[in-house]
Amino acid sequence: MPNYSTSLNENIDPYQSREQQSQRTSQTKPVEQVDGELIWGKFLELLSDSIKEGEINTWFSVITPKSYKEGVLTVSVPSEDYYGMIERRYNAQIARIIESGLLGENGRLKYEVSQLNLFDPGIHEDSAIHPPAIEREKELLADSRDFYDFNFISSDKEFTSNIYPKNTFDTFVKGESNELAVAAAYAITNNPGRTYNPFFVYGGVGLGKTHLIQAIGNEILKRDPSKKIYYTTTPDFTTQFTTSIAKDRIDFSSNPGGTKKLDSFYKSLDVLILDDIQNLSGKEKTQDFMYQIFNTLFNEKKHIIFSSDKPINLIKGIEERLVSRFQWGITVDIQPPNWEMRVAIISNKFDASGISVSEEIVHYIASNVKDSIRTIEGCIVGIIAESALVHKGEITLDVAEKVISRVVGNAKRSRHISIENIINCVSEFYKISENQILSRKRTKDVAFARQVAMYLAKELTSNTLETIGLNFGGKDHATVLYSHKMISDLTKKDGEVKKQIDGITEKIKNM
Repeated sequence: MPNYSTSLNENIDPYQSREQQSQRTSQTKPVEQVDGELIWGKFLELLSDSIKEGEINTWFSVITPKSYKEGVLTVSVPSEDYYGMIERRYNAQIARIIESGLLGENGRLKYEVSQLNLFDPGIHEDSAIHPPAIEREKELLADSRDFYDFNFISSDKEFTSNIYPKNTFDTFVKGESNELAVAAAYAITNNPGRTYNPFFVYGGVGLGKTHLIQAIGNEILKRDPSKKIYYTTTPDFTTQFTTSIAKDRIDFSSNPGGTKKLDSFYKSLDVLILDDIQNLSGKEKTQDFMYQIFNTLFNEKKHIIFSSDKPINLIKGIEERLVSRFQWGITVDIQPPNWEMRVAIISNKFDASGISVSEEIVHYIASNVKDSIRTIEGCIVGIIAESALVHKGEITLDVAEKVISRVVGNAKRSRHISIENIINCVSEFYKISENQILSRKRTKDVAFARQVAMYLAKELTSNTLETIGLNFGGKDHATVLYSHKMISDLTKKDGEVKKQIDGITEKIKNM
């Protein structure tokens, strides 16, 4: 084993379990508060059996457990109106959980209104049947193991994959912008270790990379639960490595646990899923460690899956030998969702939250939130919260406009102009197919049409240069800038070009 050395994070103890951390935290919190948090975690777990995850995220994520004492679980809600909406929507489900005995005999759920300066103060208690008392579980969290704890590789402890179970292919919204990535990802599940190995997916923030790579792991586990599949982020991988070096330095026993144990753990996997690989940049010793793990897994036909926010050749500070290996399999990208895909995502998110909104509102959100699925989700959560806390649950176009303007700025109630519309109009005007415009073909007429489309995308949409580039087959922002400057200069010098641009622009605005 090479003598790895790098900077250490001495504040992280990788060998301390989540249960131990909870005990340490409990020393600074009242017992009632710690118990309340544990009980509330179990409460939400039981609630997920009867309502959708989206509804839990929407309506219960802002509720804070305060304490659990003598059978009374006290939680904090933002307002009287919010409490009322929870009661109207979920009273039956909440009552069933109380009746199950989770809170003990004569258990009660108490609501405290937190925003006393905005709403009338009040405390409410759920009335419920008083079931027989049940012994409260010692450990209520579903997974008490810390991601940095490698002692669990011993046979007496259960292996955990760190994969979120809801990240599946079924819950992943598919469209033109991720079609190839999804097809390749699913193909891997039919023949892991051999098909498209390694798998490298890249794309901007919030486009679903983590969901997709975890979906691969979930599908493989569904078909063969015995597979050892492990997901981690590159920052966590680096922390694991540096802390294992620290353990090597202080453990002089005959069987140290540090880097040898870490090395053994990773090389024992059937599938390694490493997120945000761009964070390996500049970390030479960690890269050396990764290089050895990669070689072992690849040679043993074990699958390696990576994600990044940019193509591997654009990440600076990654050793050439690693770059070469990352490119051995298949590299795919996920682009920002197009109009139709954004509409589908927005509709699905509202449906998952149990909320009905008009088509006009869905289209309005899709027209103004374009760059990121994560931003779309954030806006939807904001709209629901705004309507619940301020507008008594009513979602109107005014509410959507207020929230979106706060999140992305300059939201407008105007006709939808998308990059897809622009490419379509340019394609029709110059009699060149959309596929040619999006291809790498460099003939004079195709290149000119592509530059016109990029120019108009910058002029008529609020997309960033990076987003525009991604919509044109992964071009970088410099290419977009160059195209914009070239067409801008031509419109000032060539009257015919200006006439063409004006004509296309008018057509786009009238779509």
